[in-house]
Amino acid sequence: MVGQTVAALQEQADAQLFARQYTAALDGYLRITSQQPGNLDARLRIADALMAMGELQRAAVVYTALARHAALAGYPLRSLVALKMLSALEPRLGVLLHDFAGLYARNSPRLGKSVRRALPDPNDPLSAPTPPARSPDALAVEAERVASNYDTAGLVYPEKLIPLPLFSLLDAHEFGAVLEALRLLRVRPGTVILREGEPGTRFFVLARGHAHVSSLRGGETKHLGELLEAAIFGEMALLSAAPRTATITAHSECDLLEFDCGALSHASSTLANLAGALSGFARERLLRNVVTTSPLFGPLDSKQRMDLMRRFVAVDAAAGSVVIREGEPGVGLYVLLRGNVNVTRAGIDIAHLGPGEMFGEISLIQGEATTATVTAEHGGASLLFLSRDYFERLLQAVPELRAYLERLTEERLMDQRISLAPGDSYGDSVPPDDAGEMEIEIEP
Repeated sequence: MVGQTVAALQEQADAQLFARQYTAALDGYLRITSQQPGNLDARLRIADALMAMGELQRAAVVYTALARHAALAGYPLRSLVALKMLSALEPRLGVLLHDFAGLYARNSPRLGKSVRRALPDPNDPLSAPTPPARSPDALAVEAERVASNYDTAGLVYPEKLIPLPLFSLLDAHEFGAVLEALRLLRVRPGTVILREGEPGTRFFVLARGHAHVSSLRGGETKHLGELLEAAIFGEMALLSAAPRTATITAHSECDLLEFDCGALSHASSTLANLAGALSGFARERLLRNVVTTSPLFGPLDSKQRMDLMRRFVAVDAAAGSVVIREGEPGVGLYVLLRGNVNVTRAGIDIAHLGPGEMFGEISLIQGEATTATVTAEHGGASLLFLSRDYFERLLQAVPELRAYLERLTEERLMDQRISLAPGDSYGDSVPPDDAGEMEIEIEP
């Protein structure tokens, strides 16, 4: 086809594969691999097509070669997809998962800072000629030969491998147990992976493809963002035992690594260590997101932000416990990681805060007692805490931060003056003019 790209041929071959036109699909994937030897997705699909044709031994050869190459080339998630497919074909091949764990587990000598070879551009014009017609048997033989051969792929394996987020925090034994328990989930575009409101009992790593994130807001579905390869999602509901806060829908063909607590429960120590690693990972990611996206930390340079992240400490609050009490000195800044908190003044509800929101900073900037009580709601809460001493040093070092907080305080006081009618929240004993003098230590 004139002007056809590699991506267009891949899409066409995928459609043929799912329509059970296996030889046509295999022919398309073979053309892509011939033009782009480094195209790992085309090699993976050759193995998928061979397996669908009943050529199980040939498929196993291609999966094995891909798993080894991808692991050594710095593409561990694609390696895991191939390994899980191999395990489904022959359970005894599960030993390869432990070999993989040895490469990417904590304290592996192969881990470190590195740069991996970029994958070929799927938007390249298709230049590989259309091959002559071949019988299914001849095509299968050729596909196995080409897809398992990496001599033409320009192999230059990096000396060091980039650690896998979260999982490289586990030792080799724990990592191996987790890999055995995980499940490969392969979904088509439009498939709902997680649904908002459902209980969280599993989390996912997106090994291949991309997905949409959405949430129901005010009766309408709002698009929140995209998830790309290597994204970890679903872990917050798992940690908090709370309902899902968003819906994740596959936008393309997606290969997902699914981690289910039930599947891991047979090895309690592994589950406990994974939960600890997952909790630490979630805390670090939320804190990084808050520090890099909140206007509060906008005036900081990258070095100051990294230093700030190291200064936060984890704090857990049981359900009903008071985090900040009205009238007491402010002790520091809080970022809510898990759960919800209720904000009250004089016993009157003011706000409910959820994960990612901050509180406690206004009393620090004004040097006055806190003007609201913050209480952990049902299920308790996990928070990140920055001490008052370090917060004050930060304000002295970055005048722009103080200026931002002063403007924010004025805006919140104005919001209070507008939103709180006299007598509605504070009783008839509060004169109307005094309502504007009350500050609240929450994000708007």
